[in-house]
Amino acid sequence: MSADGSELMLRGAPVVSVVGEAVVRAEPDEAMVLVTLSALEESPGPALADVARRSGSLIALLDELSIQPSDRSTGGVTVQEDFDHTHDGRRSLGHRASSTVAVRVTDAELIGQLVTRVTTELSARVDGPRWQIASDNPVRLEAARQAAADGRRKAQAYAEGVGAQLGELVGLAEPDAGQSLRRRGGGRVVAMAAAAHDMPVEPGEQEVTATVVVTFALIT
Repeated sequence: MSADGSELMLRGAPVVSVVGEAVVRAEPDEAMVLVTLSALEESPGPALADVARRSGSLIALLDELSIQPSDRSTGGVTVQEDFDHTHDGRRSLGHRASSTVAVRVTDAELIGQLVTRVTTELSARVDGPRWQIASDNPVRLEAARQAAADGRRKAQAYAEGVGAQLGELVGLAEPDAGQSLRRRGGGRVVAMAAAAHDMPVEPGEQEVTATVVVTFALIT
């Protein structure tokens, strides 16, 4: 390429810059589930000890479900005093300890087992699943290709609209938020009371979106 779009514009040469977009739907590769254990006691020590004990049970459960240590991480441990706000002011309820573990799961059926067991056996709070498409999934490159092709089609249309021909490509840039993931189906699992069966989970379809800014020279 002989020059980029800014150089051509500085020289007074006509260019056209457009935004190419694409949306590709695909099944997710994995999901993140957040498991939070908490306990409220009069003093910090017993609250933290309760959470630590159940955290050990959570680790054993994850091992039993064949969820590898590399697919789980502790996102935060907190210990703080809880208060009840009344007309007479704040009243201490005790100290609450909590620990949150992020679990990466690739099997939707396993998510149902995980949710059911941690809520019924460990009285945990569950947030998720948050579906994801892996960064190396070919669908992301396909979205990029389609976005670039969309940009060229738009540029061609603009050129024809002003009676010009599309020249060489002089600029190609992906915005900071070039690709994103949107959910098209499935659902969100929250903590539930004891159940006789595993929680049903459906991943649905996800949308990978790609955006690119392309600049072409115009031949008039």
